[in-house]
Amino acid sequence: MKMELISVIALLLCLLAIGIEYILHYRLAELQDEHTTRVENIRQRLSIHVEGVLYAPTESSRDAEIDALAEEIGEDFEVYEMAMQAIREHKGSAIDADEQALENLVERINERIKPAETIYAPMLSSGDIYHQGYACRRMAELEATEYTDEIRELADSKSRDLAYNAAMALCHMGETDDVARYLMSIENDRLYSARIINEFFAQFTGSRQELAEKLFEECNPYMRCTIIKTLAGYKIEAFRPMYIEGAGGDDGQLKIACVKALAAFGRPEDEQLLQMAANDKNWVIRAAAIRGLSLLKTTTALNAVKNALSDKEWWVRQTAAQSFAHMDISPGDLEEILGGYDRFAADAMKAVLYKSYV
Repeated sequence: MKMELISVIALLLCLLAIGIEYILHYRLAELQDEHTTRVENIRQRLSIHVEGVLYAPTESSRDAEIDALAEEIGEDFEVYEMAMQAIREHKGSAIDADEQALENLVERINERIKPAETIYAPMLSSGDIYHQGYACRRMAELEATEYTDEIRELADSKSRDLAYNAAMALCHMGETDDVARYLMSIENDRLYSARIINEFFAQFTGSRQELAEKLFEECNPYMRCTIIKTLAGYKIEAFRPMYIEGAGGDDGQLKIACVKALAAFGRPEDEQLLQMAANDKNWVIRAAAIRGLSLLKTTTALNAVKNALSDKEWWVRQTAAQSFAHMDISPGDLEEILGGYDRFAADAMKAVLYKSYV
């Protein structure tokens, strides 16, 4: 009898637990539905206000719609973001919407609610690293330079994500010293720093030359090579002497970086140095030199690229074929390669030609 009572009690407790769990799930679903409905209602109201501003018949009615839109936003960063999204959607979809009017609307909303001060500044000291990082990026977009000191402090955070977002904000602001300090702080993390260096130089709004010079003063050899490779596409004239010296030196990694950077200029006066590099024992250097020689219009450069089609390394042959196909070659040159005895050269050219026509 006692065992039966215990079993009944245990069953009732299980049923009670299941019932409570069901009620909790039901309530959570209700809350989720309420949130979804609330967000959708806000979006609809924001869209109506944006349309009201764009198509207002008078200036006073336009001002009233802007006031209503600003009041709807308040100091809620999520609602502010939804408002900006509503404006972006009108840019992409409204045929008769004046883009300048949309830009003016953003400016007037920002003047009215001051998002940097009322929305994002409190987030910088919120303690939530994700909100802090997001606020840093938005501050940069809003050009809120008055908060540079706060963002600078966050760039020294022990949180990699927060430090990255703060440093990226400083990058958009063109803060040379701060960006250089951040990049130096990650120089020993090779895989991470290589990606970040490329990204930061691409996004930097200040002088890339000044940023690179600042880094060259302190960085280790690996970072120096990474920076040189990153700078290749920017063709900064002031660094040409350094590239020429490095391309003729004995440091293998530096030589690779400098040949790549020098090749990007495509200068006739560099042909002799590139010709020497095209015969280097390191195939990476040979490939970089061939790419540079392909930018020149001389017969010797053309012959060097043609000879590289027979290189023992597949990557060099492929680079030569891609380069040769874009040079000023005659039908006779192409026929000689495709119909010649050099199987490697013919195969490399056939692969490139096939990809260009498929």
